[in-house]
Amino acid sequence: MGAATSAIAREWQLGAPVVGMCTNLQGSWLGIALGDGRLAMLKAEEFPDNPKFVALHEGVALSLAPDADGAGFLTGGDDGRVCVIEPSSDAPTILAEHKGKWIDHVAASGKEGLRAYAIGKELFLLDAEGKQAGAPLPHPSSIGGLAFTPKGKRIAASHYNGVSLWWTHAREQQPNVLAWKGSHLGILWHPEGKIVMTTMQEGALHGWRLSDMNEMRMAGYAGKVRSMAWTAKSKYLASSGAGVPVCWPFTGGGPWGKPPLTPGSERPALVTQVAPHPRDEMLAAGYADGAAALLPLDGRSIDVMIAPAVEGGAIAGLAWNGDGDCLFAAREDGTLMLFTLQSVGRAVKGGKP
Repeated sequence: MGAATSAIAREWQLGAPVVGMCTNLQGSWLGIALGDGRLAMLKAEEFPDNPKFVALHEGVALSLAPDADGAGFLTGGDDGRVCVIEPSSDAPTILAEHKGKWIDHVAASGKEGLRAYAIGKELFLLDAEGKQAGAPLPHPSSIGGLAFTPKGKRIAASHYNGVSLWWTHAREQQPNVLAWKGSHLGILWHPEGKIVMTTMQEGALHGWRLSDMNEMRMAGYAGKVRSMAWTAKSKYLASSGAGVPVCWPFTGGGPWGKPPLTPGSERPALVTQVAPHPRDEMLAAGYADGAAALLPLDGRSIDVMIAPAVEGGAIAGLAWNGDGDCLFAAREDGTLMLFTLQSVGRAVKGGKP
């Protein structure tokens, strides 16, 4: 089912390519990392002011994550800086600087107040005061992704041939290595901290259940999986990389031997981003042709197209606010769109109030 009129409540041009996008931990502000080193921020609400821009990096803002304090954002750039910025501030705090290095990945733990970043094969942990905690942690190859456990007691780093698990408060330790051949990139913990999942270079997911080290491998994607997220109550792991979102069931013993849920209709463009609603059984999906859709996860075959396809503007960021009444979508070309429940409802009804 397509929206008869535009479902876009507001639209902005950010003036630079979009590198990444997320809300803060409170879900109250949206941050968009841009290819010119700036961070755009705006309130994640139905009637926000125009985005506020802050210059953080001299080159490209390579990485973005919600900061540990709940309000701000943590970024890394190709200028070697690790910065934290509050929405109320006009200037960042530089936590670390490594001239000539690229900060490809950053992560933060709201529970423990910790931050982390990666340079090549090394993982750096920062304590609650923002000071480096111990020596850099080495890995056998470049780090592909970082993720703290939900309680912040451990951090996982993906790399070639597996994942290394580290305790965040141990100063002398060897990592617990989860091995699987191939290049592991994005990484995500189950909300209960019992399962860790990775995206892989060759268009697949791999995961480990830590209680018994039972592994799971989900293959067959048409492209690289660039986005994965848990749906409400962790019922499914939603993922991009195919013509429809691929949602693996994680209830009733896990995904082993079960087919995935594939909501929506197959489109010629691959799914590039997924964003499950924070409470309801609904998923937002963004596509390589710039389109976006809302899809129910209750078995109904309904597509609510909320953004049309455009030339040269794949969806590069997709995020709900904390209340779940506003959805933001960003295209690679710097177009930012806001959808509200009201604007989508009006569009579905053909513009009638």
